[in-house]
Amino acid sequence: MLQTAIVAFSLSTDAFAASIAKGARFPGMSFVRTAGIALGFGTLEALAPLLGFLLGKQFAGVIEDIDHWIAFALLGLLGARMVWKSFDTETDASEATTPTWSSVLVTALGTSVDAIAIGITLALFSDNIPLTLLAIGFVTFAMTFIGLRLGGVIGEHTGRWAEFAGGIGLAAIGVNILVSHLTA
Repeated sequence: MLQTAIVAFSLSTDAFAASIAKGARFPGMSFVRTAGIALGFGTLEALAPLLGFLLGKQFAGVIEDIDHWIAFALLGLLGARMVWKSFDTETDASEATTPTWSSVLVTALGTSVDAIAIGITLALFSDNIPLTLLAIGFVTFAMTFIGLRLGGVIGEHTGRWAEFAGGIGLAAIGVNILVSHLTA
């Protein structure tokens, strides 16, 4: 059970970082919108290891060879986009209340790619895969919700800097995943 908790918190850290940046950038998000975004992140983060587990049974060699490149590309592109947007001074104030669902989906997918790789090894450390997936989803939901609300408290003025830092952080996670796989 301890290993499940460690995996759940580890997988939620990049979602937490991204949600702090989004919450700071969009401080006017409603409670319902925040919960919806957190639910989306939690659901994707829980389904990604399941996908990895199922794919791992079928295509273990192929996934091991490219999972780090997929994570690097998605997180790097997402991070670069966040950095670029942090310098965007022409954002209309009326747009600054909530992120678009497409940007939420891309962020959630980008932060869930590493969970696919974890899914490949689920059978090695978990004898109760449904409980493990539920724990991952719940922890990610909670961390994303807290991050969005915390980011909203940080304030609109720091939103651009938080988005810049979040973008750098996501890109760094992508680089770390790539380097750790290439040097292992």
